[in-house]
Amino acid sequence: MNNQDISIGKLSRLKIWITDNHLSDDQWSNTKKFIIIKITTEDGIEGWGEAFSINLREKGIAIIIKELFREISNIPNLSIKSFYNKISLLSDGHRGLDFSSATSAIEIALWDISGKLKNLPLNSLLTKSPKPNVPIYATCWSDLKKDTNDYLRQIEKFYGKKYGGIKIYPMLDNVSISIQFVEKVREIVGDELPLMLDLAIPKDLDKTKSFLKEVSSFNPYWIEEPVDGENISLLTEIKNAFNMKVVTGEKQSGLVHFRELIHRNAVDIFNPDISGMGGLIDIITISNEASNNGISISPHCWNSMSVSASAMLHVCSSISNSEKAEIFPDYINFSKKFCELPFDIVDNKAHINKSAGLGIVIHEDILSRLSIYSLDEKSND
Repeated sequence: MNNQDISIGKLSRLKIWITDNHLSDDQWSNTKKFIIIKITTEDGIEGWGEAFSINLREKGIAIIIKELFREISNIPNLSIKSFYNKISLLSDGHRGLDFSSATSAIEIALWDISGKLKNLPLNSLLTKSPKPNVPIYATCWSDLKKDTNDYLRQIEKFYGKKYGGIKIYPMLDNVSISIQFVEKVREIVGDELPLMLDLAIPKDLDKTKSFLKEVSSFNPYWIEEPVDGENISLLTEIKNAFNMKVVTGEKQSGLVHFRELIHRNAVDIFNPDISGMGGLIDIITISNEASNNGISISPHCWNSMSVSASAMLHVCSSISNSEKAEIFPDYINFSKKFCELPFDIVDNKAHINKSAGLGIVIHEDILSRLSIYSLDEKSND
């Protein structure tokens, strides 16, 4: 990877916003807070970042971001590489998702600054020949336990065939009802549209296996989190037992676990969270190692469709083994309230603009009004 050593200079200011719970206009999607940050250098260059938000832990992640900023703000010639090395020393191999979410936000902001310093879009910092667009799929979340018919109506109303694939959450305690739901979704979206199934780590292994055996006739594009990604032996067993692509990685951070999954040939596709993995360096590194072993990358992006989605699309356009990228259509309208998005969705693909860095424009006054918590930290110079 190029351009990790660009001199960013000294950092002067950090701002953090935690948005209020997002609820869709139709009040059917899951509530979600977003953690958005802005870092400013002494020369006035601004970079935007975003951390993966975890329910009830958002302020804790914000505090980690603040403390990390204090650690790096007095480094005179900070670069992305020196930040990465500093984090490696501070964590001593013990990261965890909260810490990795915080480092992801800062590193994304530093990449944004680096792109602006070089007057290049982020994907052109990551590779010499980025792809001009990225195939995408839509994630459709609703509470299947409460109302199956409502979930189906949302799929039909909001998604249909507008995206290059659709991901649903079909797993219930009753396997027969789960299968019937998948069948009805297939009727709505047709036989050709890629259908991703996120099982979200079911608790009953026997029911999971029964479901996987029956659902194969509906030709799912992939099966996400059929078991806990930490249980590599069981994940390998599932992969070998069923002729479907297996996906995991959204809850993992750092390189060690992903390398073990590669070594054990336990998955077909990695989906590290773009704002939770620990930073773009780790995602690019594991992407290269995965590519050498026939594994694809489809970054998880249960975040805003502003900073995180922009970073995800830049990464996907810069790596050779990217799969379809995750878009939450329900979050697009909310993100547009405070952000001018740097991509357009045309013909099932996201087309990224060529502005420097992430290419986003965020309106701080509106973001502040949408937020329940904010922090403004200046360096101690």
